[in-house]
Amino acid sequence: MSDGFGISSELSDLIHLDDVEAAILFRIDGNVINSAFKEQHSNDILRTIQWCKANVEKVSLEMKTNNLAKVTYELNNFCVLFSVVNNVTILTTLATKTANLSLLSIETKRKSMLISTSL
Repeated sequence: MSDGFGISSELSDLIHLDDVEAAILFRIDGNVINSAFKEQHSNDILRTIQWCKANVEKVSLEMKTNNLAKVTYELNNFCVLFSVVNNVTILTTLATKTANLSLLSIETKRKSMLISTSL
């Protein structure tokens, strides 16, 4: 499925989880491949997304160096979960700080694996 529909569908599934505000598939150079957002989004979410875009390359390098499959940050009242999809893409999930991170981590890992087969 190289048309991206599979990716769009997976990202849309993520944002339908209660506490998830956005799901973005980044290339490690900071370019967005695909994204999904809740209809209402605040300036805080937009600032957090800008931070993710500016730092995804650094986070990716840190993850590779330390052999990490995921990294979580608390930023601007959100939890930001970076999850490796493949060597050049990172799934970034923004959730509220009240999100169940264990459940979100499992679901994000599952979506990362599904997305990797769509690329």
